Amino acid sequence: MVDLNFFEPYVERRELKFDRNALLYIVLGLCIIGIAALGAFNQLQINSLRSQAAGRRQIAEEPKTLEKYKQIKELENQMAVFKEEMDKIVKMDKNIAKSNIISEALIFEIKSKMPENLFLTNFNAEGRDMEITGVAKDTNSIAEFSKSLRDINDVESVFISSIENLEGNYNFVLNTTFKDVNIDEEAEE
Repeated sequence: MVDLNFFEPYVERRELKFDRNALLYIVLGLCIIGIAALGAFNQLQINSLRSQAAGRRQIAEEPKTLEKYKQIKELENQMAVFKEEMDKIVKMDKNIAKSNIISEALIFEIKSKMPENLFLTNFNAEGRDMEITGVAKDTNSIAEFSKSLRDINDVESVFISSIENLEGNYNFVLNTTFKDVNIDEEAEE
C-alpha cells in the first residue's frame, strides 16, 4: 500500500513549469510594442521630411529664387550654344589644317626650284590659286622657274600672266593653281 505523505509537495523537487500561453502573450505584447514604436518613429521621420519639403518649396517659390533659376537656365542655354559653336570652330580648324594647301614644305619646295637670277617680291594665295610676283635678270630664268613649278606634285597648272622689262630686269607674274579643294568650299559643306 502506498503511504500518504502530507509533506510530499514540499519535499519534491521543484520543476520550473513553463506556461506556453504566458510566453505567447509576452511575445505578442513585445511585437505590438515594437510595431507601435516603429510606426511612431516612421511618423516622426515623415513629419520631419514634410517640414523640410515645405521649407524648400517656400524657398523655391520665392521670386528671387525663381529669377536666379531663370538666369541660370539662360546661362546654361548660352553655354550650350557656345559649346556648339566651339565644336564647329574646332571642326573647321581641323578641316583647314587638313586641307592647308600652302605649307612650309611647299614654300621650301618652291624656294628650291628658284633659279639664281630670280627673286620673289610678292606671294599671294587665295583658295586653290596662288599668284607669285617677282623679278628676274632674264626671261630664261622665268621660264625655267615656271617649268620647275609644274613638277611639284600638288600643282595643277602654272601660267605666266605678264612679263615686263624694266631697267634691265624682268618683272613677272605667275598664276598657279593647285589640285586640292578650296578651303572656303569645304567650310560651306
